[in-house]
Amino acid sequence: MTLGTQTEAGGGTPAERWREREEEDSLFRQLRLTVRQGLEIDAGTPSQAWEALTQVGAWEFPLPIGMDGLDLGQAVVAMVCEEGGNAMQPVPLTDTLLALDLLSGLGPLPPAGLDGLLDRVRDGAHPIAVPGRLPDPRGAVPPGITWKPDGDGGGIVLNGTGGPFAAGVGPGSLLVPASGPDGPGVALVELPAAGVTLRPLRDHGGGAVAGAVFEEARVAAEAVVLRGMAAEQALTRVGLRAAVHQASLLAGITAAALTAVVSRIRSRQQFGQALVRHQGPRLRVAGLLARLDAVRWAVGDAAKDLDENRLTPGEAAGLIALTAETTLDVTRDAVHLHGASGLVRDGLVAGCYRRAAWEALRCGRPTHLWDIAAHTG
Repeated sequence: MTLGTQTEAGGGTPAERWREREEEDSLFRQLRLTVRQGLEIDAGTPSQAWEALTQVGAWEFPLPIGMDGLDLGQAVVAMVCEEGGNAMQPVPLTDTLLALDLLSGLGPLPPAGLDGLLDRVRDGAHPIAVPGRLPDPRGAVPPGITWKPDGDGGGIVLNGTGGPFAAGVGPGSLLVPASGPDGPGVALVELPAAGVTLRPLRDHGGGAVAGAVFEEARVAAEAVVLRGMAAEQALTRVGLRAAVHQASLLAGITAAALTAVVSRIRSRQQFGQALVRHQGPRLRVAGLLARLDAVRWAVGDAAKDLDENRLTPGEAAGLIALTAETTLDVTRDAVHLHGASGLVRDGLVAGCYRRAAWEALRCGRPTHLWDIAAHTG
């Protein structure tokens, strides 16, 4: 386990922080530091966090060079997700990255309704959220939202409910995976839209969360991104990447919880000495740190396999299942190690625990993902 130090934004108080992997080259470490400092210094609110991500060029990192992107690879994108999770600002980071991934794969002639959209996303002016669960590592569309043809014009009608998703910044559009009579479909619904209602969910300390309700919501043909066999193929590709991105985000949330734990046991006194000097809590925290390290190594290796087209759906499912279980376990233990103060709604560790409760399930329940890992190559 490797520990480093950082200075909390505005506070000047040193706090524990996990250093980058030793094998990361100097350019990668500098890029990580740039993203980290942007989020720590300029991200006191979700809107500021979104602006900080835009300023460092996060939306250009995954885009191909032919689309005015930087094409830095999935290892860099995973690092951004980890740092975003550690910042604990409820912004649709993995959602927007999934949308960029899907839209950039449409080729040189995307639907007319998407003209200029990538530019608006790149400029930070158009966050995109995915209501409800993300596609699983096999690209399967989650239940909850269905589509049906809308006459002969090529449009569709959406019905159902999706949620939760991070809503610290209001999305400009919803990217909606849905199941229908001809297989899966993906629509881009620009807000506000008739038949679409965003419903804020109760914020229990993990940040703003919302759901979306579709009631006979009509989507024009030019806003139907994909459907049928083309949608199946595209969702299979982005499902793999979404699993790695979400696992990275969860690793960041886990690191944020452990930052709070280490600070707590070092400052709290019991029997005349710091709690960190007592063997019981010290060994318990060491075990949690070891689990975080294991997850970070697994995510880093999976991101590299993605870049080399070696990651399989089974491996991606196992990764997100492992990370989700680790995050749920670690954040729960972090609350216990804080005692009664761990239940304070505005406390960092309570926020990590409550956000992990829904972020850990966005690619599916761990038991289902383990089943995919066991039966899928």
